[in-house]
Amino acid sequence: MAIQPGKPPGGGPTPPPPRPLAPKAPAAPPAEAETERLVSSELDDATHAEYRLLYDAAVRNVLFAKRQQWRMVEYFTLIALALVAIGIAVPFAADVARFVAGFLSFVGFASLGAIVMLQSWQGNEHAKMAYLANDFSNFARSALRRKPKLSGDIHRYLMLLLMLLYIVVLDVVVVRLLLDIAR
Repeated sequence: MAIQPGKPPGGGPTPPPPRPLAPKAPAAPPAEAETERLVSSELDDATHAEYRLLYDAAVRNVLFAKRQQWRMVEYFTLIALALVAIGIAVPFAADVARFVAGFLSFVGFASLGAIVMLQSWQGNEHAKMAYLANDFSNFARSALRRKPKLSGDIHRYLMLLLMLLYIVVLDVVVVRLLLDIAR
């Protein structure tokens, strides 16, 4: 049985047509004080293009430095796991185990230093971006201020602390494990 348009299934009475929507009330005009007007950058086109180029380069540098920090953590983890796997497969003599543990500690301290240097680089790039943004339009400055600097700094330094703590803890655990395997 085919359902015919306008007829309910089952042959009952036809429902009443839907009532028309109420007209929308006109939107209240915004108060003059609430309306923010675009104030363009006072930079000429060539200088504005240079600023945008420098700002984009700073953003790419921050992303590159953060990616390198995570790669340092990943590479240190892989080195530590490889040394443990080798130590389990072919147990080290006591003096070799101490050498390998010292090597891993050296790599760990070098990784810590590199991660801190990359964090410093990111801080410099953020300062450069803030300096460049001061000459952009008021809308661009307003958009860039949406995330408070303090919360961004807290997030960045919390992640830095976690990276550093991870490397230190992993180094201590693997060195102890290597020295225990050698006994």
